[in-house]
Amino acid sequence: MLDKISPRRWVQMLTLAASNLYVVSWLRFVPCGFLNCSRCPWATVKCPLIAFQTGAMVMGLYGSMPPKTISLIMLTGAVLLVFGTTLATWTCGWLCPFGFIQDMFHKIPTPKFRLPGWVGWGRLPLFVLLGIAASHWTQSLFFCSICPPGTINRLIQDAAGIPQFLRGPEGTLAPVSAGVLIATLLLAVFSYRPFCNLLCPIGGLYGLFNRISGLFRNAEPKKCNACGLCKNACDQGLAPLKDRDHASCERCFECHKACPRGALKADVRL
Repeated sequence: MLDKISPRRWVQMLTLAASNLYVVSWLRFVPCGFLNCSRCPWATVKCPLIAFQTGAMVMGLYGSMPPKTISLIMLTGAVLLVFGTTLATWTCGWLCPFGFIQDMFHKIPTPKFRLPGWVGWGRLPLFVLLGIAASHWTQSLFFCSICPPGTINRLIQDAAGIPQFLRGPEGTLAPVSAGVLIATLLLAVFSYRPFCNLLCPIGGLYGLFNRISGLFRNAEPKKCNACGLCKNACDQGLAPLKDRDHASCERCFECHKACPRGALKADVRL
């Protein structure tokens, strides 16, 4: 059984465990490069989305940001830049815990459909609206209130379950956040990683780095016989030779495994 688990799944499971390992929760001040709810008492790293929301919320409350908040935003920006320029969306495909959860739901045998490739371009503008602007206007961490990983965390923490959750500090947003979580997981059964493709600003940012990141997908067109197996293996419906650096490619490398002629491989830019 264990020998059938792919390297990618092992990495995802280890990342899920390591990013929520209570014994090193003192590291929670360190921003990570992927989505992980740092409101969870077990979290070992800080979600990078919190820094930008905190800055917008503080600006809404006081009209200025203290040096500590500015330092957090700068540190988070530096972490995202390092992840973007080195790994880009490989981070999403291999490290993101909520991406892993969606992958597990997608394995449920049902008819599947693919979202159009252009939907991913709305992720960063949506975060500017729902994360930064809404946090400034409402003087709260608005995006965290509707973020599915955050909803999972709050539901797990509430011993009284959903009734207590609905009376929690999220107020009227509690049913909305629960609805977003349920819709995301249901949609994940039929379509690959809907939250990642529709809402996650981290994936939207890393997608911009795919053309310049250190880790990238290389191709040898001369070895290709146009069999189409690589495209069929791609959950995003991308054509690997044509869409090598597409913003929606999460570097899962399933196309590499599907190619019988070795025309695709992972490579590193020096």
